[in-house]
Amino acid sequence: MRNCIRKKILCCINGSFGERFAEVAEANGVTVVKLAPPLGEPISAEGLHDMLSKNPDVEAVALTHNETSVGLINPLRELVAAVKKHDKLIFVDAVSSMGGTEIQVDDLGIDVCFSSSQKCFGVPPGLGIGSVSEHAMTLSATAVNKGWYFDFKVWEEDQKKGRGTPVTPAIPQIAGLNTALKMIERNGGRKWYFDLYKERNQRIRNGIERHGLSTFPRKGSESPTVNCINAPEGVEGGTIYEKMREKGFELAEGYGPLKKRTFRIGNMGYIEMGNINLMLNALGDVISSL
Repeated sequence: MRNCIRKKILCCINGSFGERFAEVAEANGVTVVKLAPPLGEPISAEGLHDMLSKNPDVEAVALTHNETSVGLINPLRELVAAVKKHDKLIFVDAVSSMGGTEIQVDDLGIDVCFSSSQKCFGVPPGLGIGSVSEHAMTLSATAVNKGWYFDFKVWEEDQKKGRGTPVTPAIPQIAGLNTALKMIERNGGRKWYFDLYKERNQRIRNGIERHGLSTFPRKGSESPTVNCINAPEGVEGGTIYEKMREKGFELAEGYGPLKKRTFRIGNMGYIEMGNINLMLNALGDVISSL
């Protein structure tokens, strides 16, 4: 925000983390325009085009690629194309999608894309991952009141000097990420890793359907890295979460407005197929006991 935005931004909101993007902008003194379809619905290119046409003074669009609070992924390529037709910057929160699905940052023309170590790469938390376009870097050069720790130009200067980072880096996490990337390359590269996510996620989805359960978001927009599952009628999602914990399985509770209505099953990091099968069997026992 401080590097690129002077006055106004459009935030696309599918759930709690899109809402947080807007809160971050407002906390930095930026005026926020919100595009928020009904919960469970993806952002559409048509809706984004209409909103940008009505608000030509926005400088950028902020998008949560994969909204984990509702288990939904947005159509990134179409949305970035819509933004670029209006000659605006695009900021992408790829925290829970990078590594789990294809994101062609340069090909799409994403200006700022950021992620983290602890999601799809399966490394302990503490390491931020990001890319910045030349256009965003140019804007940062003349930005005021942008602080120091997240000043793009400070980081660029250290990169050019070969120093890496301007502050002490999270060395264990960097080593862990390096190991994870080598593992991916050794096993077949990006395609192998993305296919692994698809296979694991499909197994989870098939399993919950066998137990009579359904996912929350609109069909076709389900996240490849986390399933947000509707709890059975008359049962709170938190009940299923707690009963699964009793059986030794750590799922995730519903989040935000869906806290009572849903529970979530993540598909990030190192997970063996056998463990997925065991989890689904336990889930079946829990559902049958309710």
